[in-house]
Amino acid sequence: MGGVKPKAIITDQCKAIRRAVQTVFPGTRHQWCLWHIRQKLPQKLAALRTYREFEKRFSNLLYRCNEREEFEEEWATMIAVHGLEDNEWLNQLYEEREMWAPTFLSDVFWAGMASTQRSEGLNAFFDGYVNGQTSLNTFVEQYAIAQRKKVEKEAEADFQSYQAIV
Repeated sequence: MGGVKPKAIITDQCKAIRRAVQTVFPGTRHQWCLWHIRQKLPQKLAALRTYREFEKRFSNLLYRCNEREEFEEEWATMIAVHGLEDNEWLNQLYEEREMWAPTFLSDVFWAGMASTQRSEGLNAFFDGYVNGQTSLNTFVEQYAIAQRKKVEKEAEADFQSYQAIV
């Protein structure tokens, strides 16, 4: 990186990564990936019978609250309506809201990014083809194989969808 640290970085909620970012890139604005947080909702709130309504309110909270006070009020209402005052995961998430809530991250230009999902998809694309020990020559060969497999899968999916229509 030429001795220049990033102005901002997005990661999952891993505590080790958080410490590493603080140590290696002091002063860099660190954001947690919203995709990862949202993926945890069903698991953490599996017993909640009003989960669908909660999920809708949570999305509104993320994308419609522009002011911190509005976020605070909406959060309190959401928690009270669903009786989640004692949910440890949500309480911890709230305590660290400046790491993930868009309302609290507006001090940095994120270019519309709030997720590591794109890189996760890239990792999945290469999974099984390359690893950290792969040479450049092998990478190029494996990349061609991965691309060919992807094209084959897409062609098969197209064929199956045409068959279903007829």
